[in-house]
Amino acid sequence: MEVKVESRIGLLNQLEQSVYEFVSDCNNFTPLANQGPIKDWSSDTDSCRCSVNGVGQVTLMVAERTPHKMVKFVIENSQIGSLFLWVQLKGSELTTTRIKLTAKLDVNPVLKMMISKPLKQTLDKIVETLEQYYTH
Repeated sequence: MEVKVESRIGLLNQLEQSVYEFVSDCNNFTPLANQGPIKDWSSDTDSCRCSVNGVGQVTLMVAERTPHKMVKFVIENSQIGSLFLWVQLKGSELTTTRIKLTAKLDVNPVLKMMISKPLKQTLDKIVETLEQYYTH
């Protein structure tokens, strides 16, 4: 059964091009990864790997880039299999960018009920973290 979860739409105080350059390079996630239950972080431009408490080894890879508009990622983990994550950007006015995250994965119906809410909370937390990042 397919699960599709969307974050709230966030507003970043930064130009669309700058936000795109940040989210399209996995090396830029290092400061964000040093928060929470993440260990053993490694990254390059197209991918990053880490261990997450309670989840295990996680690999995030860029699957597609559409300059200044979208970055698609594939996230792999032995417990959840493959999860697809889209980061969508839309410039608004001259100095702000709207951002929305969408995650999609196939799971059984029982697991769908268990993971939908935590996944939404995680996506919203990522948006919140990016909003704070671009406030400073």
